[in-house]
Amino acid sequence: MALEEEADLSDIETTEFDWLVVDSAMDVVSGMAVALGPSFAELWKVFEKQVLRYASSGESLERASACGVLAETITGMGEGVTPFTGSMMQVLLKRLGDEDAQTKSNAAYAVGRLVEKSNDDATVTKAYPQILTRLEPLFSIMEGRCRDNAAGCISRLILKHRNNVPVAEVLPALVRSGVLPLKEDYEENEPVWKMIVQLCKFRWSFVPYARCANFGW
Repeated sequence: MALEEEADLSDIETTEFDWLVVDSAMDVVSGMAVALGPSFAELWKVFEKQVLRYASSGESLERASACGVLAETITGMGEGVTPFTGSMMQVLLKRLGDEDAQTKSNAAYAVGRLVEKSNDDATVTKAYPQILTRLEPLFSIMEGRCRDNAAGCISRLILKHRNNVPVAEVLPALVRSGVLPLKEDYEENEPVWKMIVQLCKFRWSFVPYARCANFGW
């Protein structure tokens, strides 16, 4: 093997090793968030800049991984994520329009969790129109659990701020998409079912769409 080829392989191995270290470090960050809960908010200030930088990386793997870490961190921190709502939402909205399916999927899950956990209602509700617009194309993407995570995200939007969602338009569109029942990410069944029960409970005008026959069951 030529020396130049050996050098090229060495560069590839170094890059892969570097990413393995970074990916493992981000797993530690999300794990700490789960373990520490809201109190992790102070530590997040240390990691925020780097994680958000990877979420805006030129590499799809890095963007997808960072969005996944954001979702897990948000879930772990709970309401402690509130002060960081603006910065996280800004990045995640961009990733909802990403060219990579897995990044879109992870971003949809992260946005849903951010809406669910944050108490910054002003920032969250202001983003609703953009979120809904960018979620719609995900229902036509069959890879990366995009459809299931988009359904879960919409359900969390409705559960948190029902009056900010045009439910009479959104729910029939969700049913027509064929995503229900969920086929890959069964964890997202929880918000979907809660949303359906909540809407039926309040007797909204779209209740006929919630009949089991229309969901394909």
